[in-house]
Amino acid sequence: MLPGLDGVTVCRAIRREPHLKDVPILMLTARREESDKVNGLESGADDYLTKPFGIREFVARVRALLRRRRAAANASAHQGPVNVAGLLVDPARRLARLNDRDIELTAHEFDLLYVLASNRGIVFSRDALVQRVWGGDTHITERSVDTLIKRLRKKIETDPAEPQYIATVWGTGYKFTDA
Repeated sequence: MLPGLDGVTVCRAIRREPHLKDVPILMLTARREESDKVNGLESGADDYLTKPFGIREFVARVRALLRRRRAAANASAHQGPVNVAGLLVDPARRLARLNDRDIELTAHEFDLLYVLASNRGIVFSRDALVQRVWGGDTHITERSVDTLIKRLRKKIETDPAEPQYIATVWGTGYKFTDA
């Protein structure tokens, strides 16, 4: 409800900028409907807080976002790149490349891709992916994982309906193919 522009549009614009794609975004809004929350998170926000809120909750959420970013940066600096079937995922440089073409990913898309690609063949439940990608500090539903997988497939798969990288394991979750 910003004047002239909505927060979802601003969030998407921030996520399109390569030098800003890892900046934590916390949406503060009066929109309380589940569809608004999902739309905000799917646009690239890391967390979503509805008004009215207490200052202590706000500070705790900001601290959690910063803590996760520091932990992700520290962890990725110690992990090596993954290169599978033309797909390169380099956590130290926060770089994803498919057949020598850079792929623009949000922070969560990148983290999800790295978790799956660095653990080829291992099946992750949605809950396990929520814990690994978002941590335990936010109110993310397991269905958010499905949405993130769908967005990621659009960016890396030749045919998202017939994925060659990220496979669905029905009734369980997702895995990066063994190929």
